[in-house]
Amino acid sequence: MTDTLPESSSGREPAPAATATADEGAAFTVDRADEPDDTGDPGGGSTGGGRLRLTPSDRRLALIVALVGLPIIWMGYGVDIDVANVLDTTELIRDGDYMPSRTPGVPVFEAIAAVLDPVGGHLLLNLATLAAAVAMVVGIAQLVRAWGHDNDDLLALAFFASPITIISSTGVADFVWALAFFVWGAVLHVRGRGRGLAAGVLFALAIGSRLSTGFLIAAFLVADGWDPAHRRRCVRTAALALPLGAVLYVPSWLAFDRTLRFLENSEGYRSFGNNLGRFVYKSYATAGPILLVVLLVAVPALVAALRRWGGDPMLRFGVLAFAGTQALFFMMPWKSAHLLPSLLALVVWIGASARNRRGYLWVLVAALAVNGLFSLRLLSPDQPGAAEGGRWDPALGAGFLVNEIRCRLEYMDETPQAYQEEGWACSLKPMRGTVPPGADPDS
Repeated sequence: MTDTLPESSSGREPAPAATATADEGAAFTVDRADEPDDTGDPGGGSTGGGRLRLTPSDRRLALIVALVGLPIIWMGYGVDIDVANVLDTTELIRDGDYMPSRTPGVPVFEAIAAVLDPVGGHLLLNLATLAAAVAMVVGIAQLVRAWGHDNDDLLALAFFASPITIISSTGVADFVWALAFFVWGAVLHVRGRGRGLAAGVLFALAIGSRLSTGFLIAAFLVADGWDPAHRRRCVRTAALALPLGAVLYVPSWLAFDRTLRFLENSEGYRSFGNNLGRFVYKSYATAGPILLVVLLVAVPALVAALRRWGGDPMLRFGVLAFAGTQALFFMMPWKSAHLLPSLLALVVWIGASARNRRGYLWVLVAALAVNGLFSLRLLSPDQPGAAEGGRWDPALGAGFLVNEIRCRLEYMDETPQAYQEEGWACSLKPMRGTVPPGADPDS
């Protein structure tokens, strides 16, 4: 059997450089005018060079993100272990000094927090992060449409349905900002807007929001540049994004006495066996058993889609980004939030496969969401905070989102500096059960 592009429910295959309209259930419209983009590539090659506009489904996605996030953002700064460090750095910035909240720093997000926190405290800072989440989710849908694939609304919703995405979208977290800058840079690049200027600036801001976003940017530019007609625009975008992104880390370089020590990290790789164990178990806990079963069903389609490697930049990006971000997480298997780039890549890969059908995508959305409500913990660490192994300790408990809300309500009246260790230990219960204060994310 040969792999084919997933059909819409109307029975038509999505065609690049043509007007594609899904049926009533698909709830979106895509314009793919055969007009030259700013790169000189007619219609952007296999991608859309048409108008950039919000569709009704984009507005519905924005409404969903807002309705889910608004009740949560008033519950304090969140219980991530880095919140207190970020707030300490914002005070230094306002005093005209700088020390990264953790190496190598997240200078763009730290600067945003330094401006917003004294004005509106956790509520304004969380509201801004939620707005970035709206931009991120709508941007994912826009990117899928720009690449000529169906069901952009459900693919974007699937990414947001993960409890890790919702948690990161409603507290002091930098990943949402980094991904928002990245996806809109990608959209503008694919649409051929600004001859790479806008895309390059947004990619630089993504790097400045989180350095590891560079893996996504590299995967994206390689995927797009695989087509010889697009290589010039990729070079233009990279020529601006990379040096500008590097400039944003000059304050970190200065803070470490003009050395590259700001790139060092004392945690991360311990041994192959230790990292593999943490990588596998944290991936399992973040996904949950139901999602793993749903993904297992998609594996044949994901593999079969590789036959279209040369003709589908969305497929190339999904595969390359998933491989790169998974390799990074293997080297540094820390927080569940560090898997968000992998989740984005996986959702995109599914969207480029024959599993891009609304029935399956609704199941995927539900499977992602259920891990926020319930969790099935299998193991407990032998040494919380410095695990070398684990013991069999299965238990059914609250999911990541339910547990996060409970922890935030418990500590919201205290300062992050006061509850940093206890709050973080509380947030880890779906993965490790009750652990003593002082446990860090690298166990």
